[in-house]
Amino acid sequence: MKILFLTVLLFLNIPSVYAQTPKEHNDQGLIYLKQNNFTAAITEFTKAVQADHNNVQGYANRALAYVKLGNLTDGISDSTQAIEINPKDAVAYYVRGTIYYKQGHFIQAIADFSQAIAINPKVAKGYMSRALTYFRENNVNEAISDLTKVVAINPNYARAYFNRAVGYYQLKQYDKAWADVHKAQSLGVTINPDFIKALKKASGK
Repeated sequence: MKILFLTVLLFLNIPSVYAQTPKEHNDQGLIYLKQNNFTAAITEFTKAVQADHNNVQGYANRALAYVKLGNLTDGISDSTQAIEINPKDAVAYYVRGTIYYKQGHFIQAIADFSQAIAINPKVAKGYMSRALTYFRENNVNEAISDLTKVVAINPNYARAYFNRAVGYYQLKQYDKAWADVHKAQSLGVTINPDFIKALKKASGK
């Protein structure tokens, strides 16, 4: 009976090694990503996209891993590929926006962060990233507007209060800047002493 069973297996050419699915490769890649093992993560995400050339998550996640390794060129390529496959993938826009920001292409970064926000308007990091980019474009009012949305989504997002304090300082709205400084401190953020000194001098407090 055992010989017959083995013969049937050979005849059907059933593989003896279990083949992982694209999702399993993605999941393993995410584990490596959290462990800061970016090379291993890229290997897993590559297996995912090789098994499924339309695997949006694989491309978007591999793009993020490339960014972590400083490989912005391949990061742009993968995030763009993910967007071409699914123009409604917020993560891909966010990752590509982050790369554009790192490259100093702030207009393109704002466009991609805006797309990510339009697709998923309840994610605070999209507004935060766009706010930081607005600062680089000297568009302080828009930056403050986005940071206000961040704290509306997550009232405990301490860095958002500090960044907004910087914006208010630039607009010479010192009372609002102090209020955000105190809120950030209450949430555990250590404020740069030079900023406190400058705010005291400017506000007369």
